[in-house]
Amino acid sequence: MPSLSRQLAQWVTALRYEDLPPEVVDRAKGVTLQCLASVLLGSKTGAGKQAVKLVRDEEDGVRRGATIMVDGATATKAGAAYANSEMALAGGKFDTFRMLTHPGTSIIPGALVAAESSGASGKELLTGIAAGYEVMERLAADFIPTVMSRGFH
Repeated sequence: MPSLSRQLAQWVTALRYEDLPPEVVDRAKGVTLQCLASVLLGSKTGAGKQAVKLVRDEEDGVRRGATIMVDGATATKAGAAYANSEMALAGGKFDTFRMLTHPGTSIIPGALVAAESSGASGKELLTGIAAGYEVMERLAADFIPTVMSRGFH
């Protein structure tokens, strides 16, 4: 029997937009819009501006990579995903699952960078976001119930 990580990887790579129930597609669109709104808000905060400045200062001159949202600059894929994620966090309008995780602040900026750099369609983007949420929450389901009882948040 394949390991759990291999099973999840096989499921993710086989997942297609047509496999997603309509309510999952609707939720993926909703959390994406929520994340984008948080990025817009976060881009105006000190923390959001600081993240963008850090990436721009470190990666000035990058020609191929991905877009830092709102700012429009090009950075490495990692740099753009980091700045976008930090703006999403700074905006404070992130999702909550199982009351301890905020998956959208990492999944959606990463998915947007991947979609931009690979030329993915909107359906492929939504499929990737749904897969990201599924994997993160399956992994979190095993440790979240005991985290608070062990004194962590």
